[in-house]
Amino acid sequence: MKFGDYLRQKREECGWTQPEAAAKAKIEQSYLSKLETGKGYPSEDIFERLVSAYSINTAEMASTIFSAELDKLREIKEVRAVVLSRQQNQSRFMRGWLVAGLVMLMIGGAALGIAHSIPADQRMEFHYRSEGVILKGESPQIFKLLESGQEDTNGKNLTERANYDFQTLHDNKGNTYIVPVNGGYRKYSLYDRRHETTLSPLVWLYGPGLMFIFGGLASFYIARRWQ
Repeated sequence: MKFGDYLRQKREECGWTQPEAAAKAKIEQSYLSKLETGKGYPSEDIFERLVSAYSINTAEMASTIFSAELDKLREIKEVRAVVLSRQQNQSRFMRGWLVAGLVMLMIGGAALGIAHSIPADQRMEFHYRSEGVILKGESPQIFKLLESGQEDTNGKNLTERANYDFQTLHDNKGNTYIVPVNGGYRKYSLYDRRHETTLSPLVWLYGPGLMFIFGGLASFYIARRWQ
């Protein structure tokens, strides 16, 4: 809002005509008209008369009219003090956002650095399978024979004997290994191997780290917009 429009608005709020307002402020009507139309700006003495007549709050006025209009009133001591106070408040506000942005960028960068410093753990997985228990005295190839359709010494076929068990190891025990069990043993055969990737236990820091970085950039943007 322009200063002239602000004066006219205050006069209308009081319910005065321009001649009535000029009389109360003890100035010429023609001069008040120039002020309201933006063709002139008051001296410090005239401004004090207007403040007294209209009950103007200088701080409220400073927050209402355009900054360019305030610059034209800077010669008035009361206005200059309000403008200086507002600039100081804005400066503190911007510094606060800049400091907050810097802190958030530092925290975000540290979080990402820590998360990236511990790489994912990659290791081999070895998958073994046992078809069932090989009884004492039986051939280690008993299940190969049963798979071919033969029966064991007790007349049981593969369906009756099969009792699969699977193990996943991180140590390579070769193509086969033996595990003793009640009544015999199990022979485990390697049937697959693959790489296993275990993420870093600090991978969760990526989320907060990015949030802090975006928060820091947003703080810089806010400080720049308020500048």
